[in-house]
Amino acid sequence: MKLIKLAVVALFACALMAGTSFADDKTCCEKAKAEGKDCAHKCCADAKKDGKTCEKCNPKKDGKKEEKK
Repeated sequence: MKLIKLAVVALFACALMAGTSFADDKTCCEKAKAEGKDCAHKCCADAKKDGKTCEKCNPKKDGKKEEKK
């Protein structure tokens, strides 16, 4: 009986830790901006010089549908 309780507690702890690890889906640029800094990645710095955002680190969200032309 103690083994079952231990297994349930361990499983719950693992699920709790996994849930919190997926909650932080911020990109490198969003994390740097939250700290009040610019992103230090070379690809992001190059894109910023061109007035764009890095597509590699900041992929487009699928939630927005493209408008028909």
